[in-house]
Amino acid sequence: MKIVVLLLFIILISSMWQFPSATPAFGIACLLFSLAVAISSIFKKHEQSENPRPKIVKDVLILVIILLLILVLGGLLGIYANHYVSTRFGVFVGVISAMGASFAVGYLVNKGVGKIFKG
Repeated sequence: MKIVVLLLFIILISSMWQFPSATPAFGIACLLFSLAVAISSIFKKHEQSENPRPKIVKDVLILVIILLLILVLGGLLGIYANHYVSTRFGVFVGVISAMGASFAVGYLVNKGVGKIFKG
């Protein structure tokens, strides 16, 4: 499944140059497939439990909360990074810094929320 997600991501990146109008569809497909893989792994994790329903609901809610935090905070920090960097160094460097800031926020939110719910 990881190969399929990686393949969808490569198609998404290459579609930006070849088929820009199809890029949102590929992005949504990549996101939905990633969510399906995550939710199926949650179901497999709690397959042998006595009462799996509350545990599955808890894990899916944690997944959704983490995803929303990453999207909102990563988007906001990406916008700010792009705005401040692109005025000094150009648009390309601004976009690269926005992507880096978004990935950093995603990593930090995932680690922080993981420590809260595991600890």
